[in-house]
Amino acid sequence: MLRIAITDDHILFRKSLELLINSFRNMQVVVKASNGIELLEKLQTTPVDILLLDLQMPEMDGFETCQKIKELYPKIKILVLTLMNETDTIKKVVNMGVQGYFTKNTPPKELEDAIWKLENNGFYFEKSLSAVVNEILNNPDSKSIEQKEICFTEREIEIISLTAQGLKAKEIADTLSISTRTVNTHKQNIQQKYHFDSMISAILYCIHHKIIDFNTLNPEK
Repeated sequence: MLRIAITDDHILFRKSLELLINSFRNMQVVVKASNGIELLEKLQTTPVDILLLDLQMPEMDGFETCQKIKELYPKIKILVLTLMNETDTIKKVVNMGVQGYFTKNTPPKELEDAIWKLENNGFYFEKSLSAVVNEILNNPDSKSIEQKEICFTEREIEIISLTAQGLKAKEIADTLSISTRTVNTHKQNIQQKYHFDSMISAILYCIHHKIIDFNTLNPEK
């Protein structure tokens, strides 16, 4: 059962999203908060797997909250769910290492799929954000992309490419005829060996250096 936290200052939206998330298979909302301060207090006693985070909140907004979560609870996956779709905003949170970014008009089914992809060490951005991600890749000052040259093994490139396509660990394992445990070990090694803070950083690096194709981020189904 995936444990979900919702942080949004609008009570009606928060309650509606809770009902929606609880209707998804094997998911349950275990934490609800109106801002980052309240969220951090509740996380002290309640473990969470994935955080759905709004950016515009009083007292502690989504940007500061994201930084705190990365410092204190690095294993929590963050999916930004907001009304904001400006390029600078998206670039800022991508560079902070979030695993997903959605606007609040996202179809329920797409949101459910995105949450599962995050849980499986992947990431997900709305297809309409492809141009913004591409701009990030072409920005030499981007914190998401390490500029040093890395020589990945063939297996590591396969793992990164399939993760970029949104495949879950088990699906990657079936594709490569290896175990799910081996897939997860490869992902951990990729991050630790090359000092990436997440798989998305590894994917962005590979796209920037044309090791994998940008179109694999969100391939058409």
